Amino acid sequence: MANAYVTEYDIRHALPDGMRSTTDKYNTIMRQLCERVSRYIDRYCQCTFYPSLETRYFDGSGTNELWIDSLFQMDEISMSGDNGATYTALVATDYILTRAGDYNTKKSYNKILINESAGDYSVFSAGQRTIKITGIWSEHDDRDAAWENSLDAVLNNPLAAGATGLVVTNADGIDAGGAVPRFAVRQLLRIEDEYCDVIEIDYTTNTLTIVRACNGTTAVAHVATTPIDIWQPPMPIRQAGVIQAIRQMERGFQGFGDARATPEIGQLFYMKAMDPEATALLAPYRTTAVG
Repeated sequence: MANAYVTEYDIRHALPDGMRSTTDKYNTIMRQLCERVSRYIDRYCQCTFYPSLETRYFDGSGTNELWIDSLFQMDEISMSGDNGATYTALVATDYILTRAGDYNTKKSYNKILINESAGDYSVFSAGQRTIKITGIWSEHDDRDAAWENSLDAVLNNPLAAGATGLVVTNADGIDAGGAVPRFAVRQLLRIEDEYCDVIEIDYTTNTLTIVRACNGTTAVAHVATTPIDIWQPPMPIRQAGVIQAIRQMERGFQGFGDARATPEIGQLFYMKAMDPEATALLAPYRTTAVG
C-alpha cells in the first residue's frame, strides 16, 4: 500500500503558479514521488508515520520496563514464561503505557511499565519473544487528532466487502481544514475499523477507487451514511515530504544534477542528500529502532 504522507495536491499547493501547478501532465510523477519520499522519511527516521494493525513480539527485559516500537493504540499485550511457547494476557491494571516517563502524553507510546502498585506482576519475563503486543503501530504527535473527519460519508447502500468504488457526497469539497479537495489520491481512509487506500478519483461522479483491507485490517460491508476519516501524519512530516518531493522533482527536470544556482541571492547549492529544511523538520523524529 502507498501509505503516503503527502498527496499531489500538497505538492501543487506548494509550487509557484505556473504550468506544473495547473496541468495534469505531471500527475503520475507527483503520485510516485509521494510514496517514494514517504519511504525515504521512514528510513531516515527509523520509524513509520502511518497506522498498521499488527502483532509484534519483543524480548522481555527481566525488569519492570520495556521499550517498544511507536505504538498508537494497544489492543492486547501478553507475556510468556517459556520463550513464546504459551502466552498469558495481561489486564489493563498490570501495566502502564507511557512515553519515556511522560504519563499524560498524547504522543505515541514507546515504553511500557509494570504497574507495581495495582498489577499482578513485578517484572517483564526475560527471554526471547516473551512479550506479544497486538495493536496499531505508528509514530504520531497527537493520537486524538491523527484521524480527521472528512466531512463526508459512504453513499453506497451498502459498500460491499469486495467493492472498490466508494461513492461520496462531494469528493472535491472543502475538508475540515478548509482546503480542497477533501479527497485525494494516496490518502489513507478509515471506514469504521477498516483502512482503505485511495488510488484514483472521479470528481465528476464523486467516486473513489480504493484498495480495501489495508495495513492489516479486514474488509467488511459498510452501510450508507457511515462516516469516513482521513489519516493525517504529523504536520512536520507532511511539510518535509512536500519539500523533498519538490526538490526531487526539480532535480529530475534538470537531469538529476547535484548543483543548482539561485541567482537572486547569489548562491550555488549542491543537493546530494535530503534538503536541509526537511532534515531540520525531521530531526525531532529520528529514533533508534527497537531491537
